[in-house]
Amino acid sequence: MRLCENQMKTREFTQILQENPGKALFFEYQTGQYVRTDYHITEIKNVNFDTVDCGGIRNQWSEVHIQLWENEIPEPDHAVDTSKAMKIFEVVNRVRETYSEASIKFEYGNSVFPTAVLPVHNIKDTGNALIVQLTPDQTTCKAKDRATSPEEKAAACCGPVAEKPKLTLVSLQQSDSNTCEPGSGCC
Repeated sequence: MRLCENQMKTREFTQILQENPGKALFFEYQTGQYVRTDYHITEIKNVNFDTVDCGGIRNQWSEVHIQLWENEIPEPDHAVDTSKAMKIFEVVNRVRETYSEASIKFEYGNSVFPTAVLPVHNIKDTGNALIVQLTPDQTTCKAKDRATSPEEKAAACCGPVAEKPKLTLVSLQQSDSNTCEPGSGCC
């Protein structure tokens, strides 16, 4: 349905839900690994970032994080479809607006997969279900990403480390006695 070259916006995700009412909604957090079908959407978070990168530049942006949770005890009669997911968005938006132009990510973890915040890679439409395929983010160096030439990349704070200075060992004069006394030069 949609391969996300850039990160999917919340508005795009909710539009897909609205255009596909009543379809099952599944999440694939790793290739072939799915969030249990009885998951819950427990929170919709507006997240604001205010960072300073290793090049000393301030960066600010917002994201929306949707928390997916599995009850310890499986609930075979519980399922979230596209319509129920939209109702959860509506409940949240009555309390406060969700950032519609922010990138949407999904927070998920279980006993074999550490909790992570995962962006949408693709949404597959199988006819009666949507499969939201998630993929892990990679860390990056913003100072290096800003660089426009190989020289700038090399000079970025994350560039190659300069050669360490060589240390010189100095021999201390030793006293003939086995004890060390103040002023004797052994300490």
